Amino acid sequence: MKRRSVSLLLAILMLLPAALTLADSAPVTITSEDVRGKVGDTVTVTLEIAIEPPKVGETMDSLQFELVYDSSALEFVDIQEVSQDRVSILGVQYMCAVSSGKGAVGFAAAAADGVSGSGVLFHARFKVLSAVSTMLTLKKVAYSFVTKSGTTQDRRQGGTINLGRITGQSVPTTAAPATPVTAENTQAPGSDATDEPRYPVTEVTLAPGASPTAEPTPADNDLLAYIVFGLFIVVAILICVVLTLMIVRRGRRSRMQYFEENDDMAEAQDVPEERYDEEPYDQEPYDDEPPEEDDDQPPIEIIRRIKK
Repeated sequence: MKRRSVSLLLAILMLLPAALTLADSAPVTITSEDVRGKVGDTVTVTLEIAIEPPKVGETMDSLQFELVYDSSALEFVDIQEVSQDRVSILGVQYMCAVSSGKGAVGFAAAAADGVSGSGVLFHARFKVLSAVSTMLTLKKVAYSFVTKSGTTQDRRQGGTINLGRITGQSVPTTAAPATPVTAENTQAPGSDATDEPRYPVTEVTLAPGASPTAEPTPADNDLLAYIVFGLFIVVAILICVVLTLMIVRRGRRSRMQYFEENDDMAEAQDVPEERYDEEPYDQEPYDDEPPEEDDDQPPIEIIRRIKK
């Protein structure tokens, strides 16, 4: 049982992509190829249709969509197959209505007897306004199928369908052909046959044996520029060296002045010590003799006894 369930699951997985492909395939497919044209030209875009009815015996009896384009790059002209209110789709006459607006063309067609198969839907013409690449798009696509008896009708809607591109090319500017110079159209200097300005020509005469001065070449100019640049660098280096020497000299002078001031201060502090050593203060000599006692005062021992 397990083997059967596994094999059945594998079979379902293998058939799933095919089922999705059939589901995604649309019964009506509209395509167009890329078109190129110069600015100002009118280009023709061929829209092709492929109709595959979802059921046997059905035919497409109605179709409508909006053909959207860039109005700044294209200008809608007309649909060639439309004659008043009729259009031929794969050989079957459809009643149609075309409404053109800015950037969109509405198209709707219907017929009692539908059609199936593939071929040209119609040819749309556009005028190229600018040299850009723009894409045509179909929006609001809707169609329906009907059986031969007309009893049942199957209506469907499609999404957005991207068609081909229309690429505008700029018109090359052509220069006027050059006029060959002949003896007939050449004029003598100073004649009034042409309105071109005339400028005086100065003739330079050289002394016999002298050679014309050679004009400086780009190589000579480059060499002169290198020399001037080198001299500028040398002068800048010399200026830096002189400034450095001046700074060093100032530093030395300031240090010498500092040491000299310190030496003067030290000498000024040493002078009093030498003065003290050489010239001592004059002090009055102490008397070796004790001071005379006053007989009127009692001795200290007697005072102490009296206090006790």
